Amino acid sequence: MPQDVPARLYVVTGNHVVDDGRDVLPAAPAAPAAPLPAAPPARHHRLPVLVVAGAGLTVLLALLGRQPWPLPVRSGGLPDVPQSLLTFLVLCATVCVWAAGRLVRPADTFRSPAAARLWWGLVTGAAVVSSAGALSLAAAAGSGQPPGDLVLRCLMPMVPAVLAGVLASDAGRDARIRAALGTGLVTLPLGALGWALLSSRTAAGLDDVLAITGLGVLAPLALAVSFVAADRRSRTAR
Repeated sequence: MPQDVPARLYVVTGNHVVDDGRDVLPAAPAAPAAPLPAAPPARHHRLPVLVVAGAGLTVLLALLGRQPWPLPVRSGGLPDVPQSLLTFLVLCATVCVWAAGRLVRPADTFRSPAAARLWWGLVTGAAVVSSAGALSLAAAAGSGQPPGDLVLRCLMPMVPAVLAGVLASDAGRDARIRAALGTGLVTLPLGALGWALLSSRTAAGLDDVLAITGLGVLAPLALAVSFVAADRRSRTAR
């Protein structure tokens, strides 16, 4: 600014000199652009996929179980299980556990790695128990005896589903349902396999196998999932 004109203001902007006789305030620096809000995590709505996969595995294993497999024969205490049937059951259980983990994705469903590991252990244990139940039904068919412990068989799909929902209690309603349905991907098809093995030496058809599976496995599972899906916290708050 020249010293001989104290009352006027010269503003230099770029290569131009502005002399308008007014006080010109310096432009405020431009505010930094506000960061864009982070995109919410993608919600994977896998519930219909879980239901369809469970129905497909159930029908498939029911069909395979009605094939002429060699059945166990009770000789004293434990039944003598044919190697081919045992291998078939292990393969079926492995496929069911793999499908459950693939669709539920416990690492994304649960909030802690410990809960995800416990869910894997729960699903694996459910597969072992359900396979043992299928072997028990196959042994009943091989010996011509009626199956027993029907109440315990109804608890096989209920207990893992409820425990899975408890593991996901802090992850939201959808996570609880996914975790519970994931156990059903194991217990429901393997339960249908057991009833199919039981009926493989009778005149019962596939529709009969699916009907008894619906009553003895699907209904308890649906009851457990409904219990898990109930939002009891909101009711307590009211």
